Amino acid sequence: MPDKIKIMIDTAGQKGHGSFIYLEEGETVTVGRHTGSEQGMLEIYNLLVSKQHCRIAWTEEGLLVEDLGSKNGTELNGQRLNPHEPAAVSPGDRLTLVNGLVALELEKVMDLEETREYVFSGWPEDEVRLNDDMQSVQIDEETVPLSKKEYQLFKLMHSRLDHFVTRDEIMRYVWPERCIDDTELVGIDEVNSLIYRTNKKLQGYFVIKSVYKKGVYMKREYAGSDSALSR
Repeated sequence: MPDKIKIMIDTAGQKGHGSFIYLEEGETVTVGRHTGSEQGMLEIYNLLVSKQHCRIAWTEEGLLVEDLGSKNGTELNGQRLNPHEPAAVSPGDRLTLVNGLVALELEKVMDLEETREYVFSGWPEDEVRLNDDMQSVQIDEETVPLSKKEYQLFKLMHSRLDHFVTRDEIMRYVWPERCIDDTELVGIDEVNSLIYRTNKKLQGYFVIKSVYKKGVYMKREYAGSDSALSR
């Protein structure tokens, strides 16, 4: 059984390039039109999507999807769901909104915290190794030390390399102790400052970039590129 389910918005046929959110056992995610005011939602930039369109829940019975009385409907494998009647859904099923205009992809993933050290390969002559105890990133033979918050940010961004992450997700993952009721909120300037400091330390290896109304994403830099440093 996977530790998490990744729910991705398939925008214009580009699988995995839209917004996404993680769902753990016992949790529920609401999917709806972007309003900028909802926390913990998977938001879609489409006026045909209802503000609260459908809900995906990981229950003891498994994954369930429920249309929340949306105006333009939710379809599971081509069949329109009856409002407020949960239906079983599995990774690999075709889940669409608004008569197929928007698709949701469900993917099994493993928990980021499963091991103490993480090794990523796939770039020529490079190996990326994350060390929780040392709060450092080793790239080939180079070690980049990071602060606790910088390391948490890198760990989150690297797990979703080349995919968008919202600033709200960063706040919840990097500052979990402050994302509870009656606690000092994390400001957007604080998030941007952390991104800036992390970028400086990772210069030549990775870069975190911001896209208006989308969020931020991290991409790999290569030696020889305009922004990469000589190693």
